Amino acid sequence: MEGAFLTNMKNRKVLDVHGNIDAENRNLIWYKKNGGLNQQFEIVYVDEWKGEPQKGEFSPEFGLYVERPFYIVSMLA
Repeated sequence: MEGAFLTNMKNRKVLDVHGNIDAENRNLIWYKKNGGLNQQFEIVYVDEWKGEPQKGEFSPEFGLYVERPFYIVSMLA
């Protein structure tokens, strides 16, 4: 995660809702970053906040918390 963008660190492309259409069952693709809402996402963790993370819980390499289930929500919604 880089801000609201899920970024592929190898090719610098970001996750993108294909066609920029807010509809169920749209395909997700990797595309060059253009900053549109169809490329912005929010990570919503299933469990509630458990306080400040301990060493090893947050992965700065990936920008996500380890061992915490989550949903990815498009900003198009």
